Amino acid sequence: MSGHPDEGARRLPMFMPWLALGVGSGLLLLLNTEWAVLPGWWMGALFLYFSRRQRPVVGFVGLLVANTVAAGVANLGVFPGSAESAFGMALGGAVVVAGGYLADRLIVGPRGSFAGTLFLPAAMTGVEYFSSLGNPFGTWGVLAYTQARVPVLVQLVSVTGLWGLTFVLVWFATVANWALEHREAGRRVLPGVAVYAAALAAILGFGALRLAGAGSVGKPVQVAGITVAGELATGREAGLSRLMKGEAFGDEDWRAFAEASRGVNEELLRLSEREAASGAKLLLWSEGNAVVLAGELEALVARGSALARERGVWLGMSVASFTPEVERLLRNELILVGPDGAVAWRYVKSRPVPGWEAEHSLPGSPEPAVGPASGVGILGGAICFDGDFPGVFASASERGLELLLLPSSDWEGISPLHTRQAVFRAVEQGFSMVRQVNQGLSVAVDGYGRVYGELDHFTAQERVLRAELPVGRVSTLYARIGDAVGVLSGLAALGWVLQASLRGLVARRRSAATEPTGPTPHTPATP
Repeated sequence: MSGHPDEGARRLPMFMPWLALGVGSGLLLLLNTEWAVLPGWWMGALFLYFSRRQRPVVGFVGLLVANTVAAGVANLGVFPGSAESAFGMALGGAVVVAGGYLADRLIVGPRGSFAGTLFLPAAMTGVEYFSSLGNPFGTWGVLAYTQARVPVLVQLVSVTGLWGLTFVLVWFATVANWALEHREAGRRVLPGVAVYAAALAAILGFGALRLAGAGSVGKPVQVAGITVAGELATGREAGLSRLMKGEAFGDEDWRAFAEASRGVNEELLRLSEREAASGAKLLLWSEGNAVVLAGELEALVARGSALARERGVWLGMSVASFTPEVERLLRNELILVGPDGAVAWRYVKSRPVPGWEAEHSLPGSPEPAVGPASGVGILGGAICFDGDFPGVFASASERGLELLLLPSSDWEGISPLHTRQAVFRAVEQGFSMVRQVNQGLSVAVDGYGRVYGELDHFTAQERVLRAELPVGRVSTLYARIGDAVGVLSGLAALGWVLQASLRGLVARRRSAATEPTGPTPHTPATP
């Protein structure tokens, strides 16, 4: 016998929140890809639609499980390592996400006021900022990075840093749900929607005008980024792989590793000579592309210095040197030598990647190296993962940094995402940047994030990036105020939570005070 004809109609509204949760989880799988733009806008709206239509505990558990599974699956394709570590990282992030939506459910709830649409954006922005301060992965996973392919939106970080862009994305989710929850009010929701639309239009207009009015940031400099890979680097890559897997190395293993790396070092010098002869004034090797034992480091630097002096160029030598006898055996270093053959500065990577590199690296430099480079500008240096920590570059900007050299080494699972994230540092602080990448996307950009050269390691026959890159500074408000938007968002959300908690406590005490404290005496009827 068929059910009641209205049964399907009743089930549909019950099913829709769970469908939204499933679709939102599917969009989460795209966040580490080139197709992250739309998921960055809609994922939060779908999660909020689910959370607002469930009991708080059900909503929290549903979001926790869905985010853990989806993010864990995504992590398997991004981060090397075990499934346990991939899903463990996902669980940590899922607790934060689900906790944010739970707070919204308890404090704002369904059918809240338009002012309530500001709570979740402030909370999630504050959580992203403050968690990045103690997170060994820095700003990896921040929602703002999903908009890396939208230049007009990226310009916002020159004012607010990442945090303003995260706020706008989450605010879209809350405004969309607010309008849906109040749809029966008809046109009365239009003023609230108009407020958000006006804010978004202003942001887009600012970005468009900033790019349209942007001239050249400075004098163009011919730069070349160099990576040696392929068959010549097979022995070097195999040795590094064995080290990172924790295999024991004897004296013969170290000798074989050093010998295999010498061919790569020679090719780096040869290609540097060729690019200098072709007119490049600034050369940069990718992170750790040159590998030596510690005792051979200065000999390699001397050869680079001789090349720079003979050709009258600036050479950024990114070298991984190993000291076999000690536990912290890796010195991951960028060495800049000038046309006079002298070493201008040396910088040791300050933020090694958590895991093997962090456990085996020497302590890094306290801040990026910065100094004048005749014929080029004010040159600075950092290395790869340092670029995921915006605060690292505040002092460099104060010292007038005009061009950041950021040698890097990625892998296919995080390319080109990692490079797109690094471009945010250039726009935040207003400096030009060359990011030469082994196994990733190499770019040369100016302080607006405009691309002057790009090279994909996985499609190029020769991994040499060439660009005529303008070098100079672009003034940004973010360079002056730093992460004020992130701090204020977090404080506003905390104040909101405290106010709601205090209001609830007062209401409970008043309710308790008005309740009768004993049995009501019976008054007999008058005869």
